[in-house]
This record gives sequence, structure tokens and C-alpha cells, in this order.
Amino acid sequence: MNRQDELLTVLAEECAEVIVECSKIKRFGADSEYNGETALERLEKEIGDLMCMIDLLHEEDMVSFTKLDEYANMKHKKLRQWSNLID
Repeated sequence: MNRQDELLTVLAEECAEVIVECSKIKRFGADSEYNGETALERLEKEIGDLMCMIDLLHEEDMVSFTKLDEYANMKHKKLRQWSNLID
């Protein structure tokens, strides 16, 4: 496996772990505990791991922080229009 393949594989794994923690919060509540951590703490950890992978993708010039910010702003505008998450 080359470096790019490994980065993408670990990125996918981290995305899946974020999904799992979101599902657990929906099923058991944000304050549910497992091994001394709340579900929100576990979610934060997994999002931190995901952010690490995004940083590594940037270091490899696979993604641009400028473009990521641009796309995040576009998503923010869509959410404002199509959801109740943003006032």
C-alpha cells in the first residue's frame, strides 16, 4: 500500500468511527458512559482523529485548506437555507 492509499484508508476508518459515535449518542444519549468516557467525549476524540487525518492530507497536498474553508462556507449557506441548524 502506498502512502496515499494508506492515508485514504485511515481517513475512511476515522470517518466510520465518527459515524459510530454519532449513532451511539442517538441511541444511548450524549451523557451515556463507557470505560469512563461520555459519548460526547468519545465523539470529540474521534473528530480529533479525523482532523489529524485532514491535516496529513493537507501536508501531502491532497487537499487545500483554502478549498476546505470555501466548501465549508458553501455548506454553511446551504444549511442556512435548507435546515433549522443555522439561524
